Amino acid sequence: MHSVINTCFDEVIWNKLVQSGKKKTFEKGEKILIRGKASPGLICLIKGKVKISSEISNGHERIFGLLVAPTMFGETEAFDSGPCMISATALSKAEISVVALTDIKRLIAENPEIAYFIIQSIGIKLRWTTFQAEDMTNQRVGCRLANLLLGHGKYAVFTYRHDTKVLSITHEEIAQFIGSTRPKVTILLREFARKGFIESRRGEIGILNEKALQEYLEFQQLSDRSRS
Repeated sequence: MHSVINTCFDEVIWNKLVQSGKKKTFEKGEKILIRGKASPGLICLIKGKVKISSEISNGHERIFGLLVAPTMFGETEAFDSGPCMISATALSKAEISVVALTDIKRLIAENPEIAYFIIQSIGIKLRWTTFQAEDMTNQRVGCRLANLLLGHGKYAVFTYRHDTKVLSITHEEIAQFIGSTRPKVTILLREFARKGFIESRRGEIGILNEKALQEYLEFQQLSDRSRS
């Protein structure tokens, strides 16, 4: 299972990037990147799970992605040498390879396809943030929650069991994704469970009836349009 680069993963290029960097290990809860601090370079996540987030103005955390290895992040900061725009926190023991800008330039000069590989990764992330921003602007909380469950890849939620419809995500993490509160998310998830859309367990949500959940979303969206 690949996350950021799930549609453009190239094992040969990936191995070249990983081998060119410096290996580091982080325990669960440790910060890999800190927003506003200097970027160490391009981060290749070799093993583990990572939360990509930022603290918003009211002091709350806004999650932008839950990623699993193999994937990369920190591309923009690695190229523009600016401070980190996001924070990255290990959700499990994580092994990374940090590729410095000088090594990235050398690799691109030797293998131009690496530039395309990194650009694709940046483009996929831009789609995530655009989708999330549009959802935050145009949808009610219930619709945003349904959208996340139905299209978790668009929301950058990749902590799911391989080949299943079970997301490994907490109510608090969902709230931080969709701009809501944990109590509100819990109420909505209980409603979805009563309707037979999902099965909610501690730290996991199983999608039981995608069709019914999609019909619920479309009905809510139609109702919103009729009111406007």
